[in-house]
Amino acid sequence: MAVDIKQAQRRLLEEAFGKGNFDVFDELCDPGYRAHDPVAGDADLRQARENCRMYRSAFPDLSMTVLRSWVDADGDTCITQWRAIGTHQGALLGIGPTGQRCTVEGVSIAHFRAGKMIEDWTQWDALGLMRQLGAGAAAGAQAGRGAGAQPEVRH
Repeated sequence: MAVDIKQAQRRLLEEAFGKGNFDVFDELCDPGYRAHDPVAGDADLRQARENCRMYRSAFPDLSMTVLRSWVDADGDTCITQWRAIGTHQGALLGIGPTGQRCTVEGVSIAHFRAGKMIEDWTQWDALGLMRQLGAGAAAGAQAGRGAGAQPEVRH
């Protein structure tokens, strides 16, 4: 029986990130699985599970909503646009709990082989999250200057 890769991607988002069922990684992912996240970086299967645990610890009421999902023409890659909503109740990246209700959106591109997810590339609005947590103003100002830009000089 063929695996419904859209459903598999949805399950990883909703069950692991949304409900804290970390065992779903082992069920859906190949042992050689690789994940790529703009904040957590590149990860193997064990690290990806721990990164999920980190996000759930910071946002214990995290809920994930799949906004849309589609499969590429080859049938082995699923692209999913999602929204995450949660209350910042635990430390995240050195930022203590703020109690702030946060919303971010992102896109995950999951590649499958033999019915198992082998790689997942995710992009999400990390700067938007930092701003919602009150830590993004400095990061946004630095990014606005661009790489190699000269610091602002005041007279």
